[in-house]
Amino acid sequence: FVAKMKWLTCVVFLCVLGCKSDPIQQNPYLNNLPPFEFELSLDLPLYDGLRFAGGSITIDQLGVKGVHLYNLDGSQILAWEASCPNQRPSDCSKTTINDIIVECSCDDSTYSLVTGQPLTDGVEYGLINYGTRRSGNQVLIYN
Repeated sequence: FVAKMKWLTCVVFLCVLGCKSDPIQQNPYLNNLPPFEFELSLDLPLYDGLRFAGGSITIDQLGVKGVHLYNLDGSQILAWEASCPNQRPSDCSKTTINDIIVECSCDDSTYSLVTGQPLTDGVEYGLINYGTRRSGNQVLIYN
């Protein structure tokens, strides 16, 4: 019994030593995002761009520079901060949607509206994702 306990203790000890924690790297340019909750109805003409797969709109009143919304597959809505993720907020740091690409005019970097990942080489941070919840034609966007 003592031999098994020593063996088990050694295994647990080696597992703990072998574990490496990767720190979560926060975006230093956009680390204090304002909290918000916003509910929209897809029944309203203002949000017609989101009713079908591939549709997108930007709501300027949310987030730091606005929030881009994208209808992924006809039912799932994705939400992304409209600020350039690799720039401090400034006059040029609002991204614009061009099909399924988001473009930053400060440094000409591009990002996927589907995944939020950078499409430009050498760009460190991707788009910041906001939470969404859909119930019928009601969509809640939140941080």
